[in-house]
Amino acid sequence: MIDVIGIDHICLLVSNLEKSRGYYEKSFNVICRFHPKDNKMLMLETSKIHLFLKEIKMPSEFYEYQHLSFETLNIDMVAEKLKQSGIENFEIGVFKNFKYSNYKWIEWRDPDGIRLECIEKIVSL
Repeated sequence: MIDVIGIDHICLLVSNLEKSRGYYEKSFNVICRFHPKDNKMLMLETSKIHLFLKEIKMPSEFYEYQHLSFETLNIDMVAEKLKQSGIENFEIGVFKNFKYSNYKWIEWRDPDGIRLECIEKIVSL
């Protein structure tokens, strides 16, 4: 059996690469550049994360099934930054159904309807 220690990266499928590039650069302060072998794919990175955005034409419902979750230190600060960016349509909650890693969460949707989430881990007592 493989012992996984984390997820290295993920690829999100988007309808418009330039629109998504602007959104993710602004929202997450990432460095964005084209993949060296694919001009319909962007590589996004910070010192902590990296992910790919791939432009593909699909029905709009398809994009909405995707979900990406980032760990953060403080959900309240994320909520404030979302408001400052003009994103008011978000939800906040708590998830306590895992055995090892429960969290507070905040989620919203990107321009394609992809569900984005930030979590703040809850320390178990």
